[in-house]
Amino acid sequence: MLTNNINADQYKLDVNVHNEEILDATKLDLNQLTIKISKVAEISNSDLQRLFEIFNKFKFVILECEPIPNLQENLLALQKYFGSIKKHRLSAPNGISTIENLRDSSLAKTYVATSNITHFMHTDGSFEMEPPKIVAMQCEVPSKTGGLSQIIYAETVYEYLRNNYPEELQNLFNYPLTITRGDQTGKRAIFTEYEDRMFMCFRADAIISVAIPPQVERAYNLIKNYVNDTNNQLIFQLQPHQIIILDNASVLHGRTSFPENEFRKLNRLHFNGVSEYSHYFQLGFIPKSKPLSSESN
Repeated sequence: MLTNNINADQYKLDVNVHNEEILDATKLDLNQLTIKISKVAEISNSDLQRLFEIFNKFKFVILECEPIPNLQENLLALQKYFGSIKKHRLSAPNGISTIENLRDSSLAKTYVATSNITHFMHTDGSFEMEPPKIVAMQCEVPSKTGGLSQIIYAETVYEYLRNNYPEELQNLFNYPLTITRGDQTGKRAIFTEYEDRMFMCFRADAIISVAIPPQVERAYNLIKNYVNDTNNQLIFQLQPHQIIILDNASVLHGRTSFPENEFRKLNRLHFNGVSEYSHYFQLGFIPKSKPLSSESN
């Protein structure tokens, strides 16, 4: 029987794990980030402990579940651990959004997820008043060609700017962007800091509109070019019955294009990150160094 009695001392679970090395998505071995289980509702304490350890260290984890008649049950069962579901405009009553190519539908022109075009690197919900803390995506049917998942760490973006454009990095904390999609608008800085942890929010594509203060226009374009350079990304194909769980403030994700006639289907849920298990995971990242201007103060 599954309980929530995970003993951090017994399992040596370090919820404040701090990587000595800067995470590099291009060097990850997905086998080390994948946990094979029967179903989420029956996950063992030892596998749950591994899930949190991997999530805290690598900021995302993949669950590979055995086939069940209603595979969405596995996705929905995650709310016990990652908090209440945040519904999307396209969500079904249970909160799940279906990611598939709707082709000629008007939705495909408004929501990139419902098209087959490239979905540039982003964090989810940048145009919302409160973006989701956790993003989970479950693969039902991968496309035969293309439609690959892409990952890049917010920390590598931070370090790239700090090492090469320190003044631009500092501005990203001080000058918020206004991002709008339809009637939804969010205003926030690309980087924010809270209790020594950094959080990133970013999106750049033709679907949304962005009011960019002149002080951060250069940095915004630098980020856009850096994160969408495939040399900086982990690129892979999520397999049927696999669920990827992301820290939405530490990981940017995207998707390569795929042929118009290909069928590809994923299910997605957003969580608010508040649950009885919240103390077992940490969101955001701890930078190896602060912006240069902060260090000089």
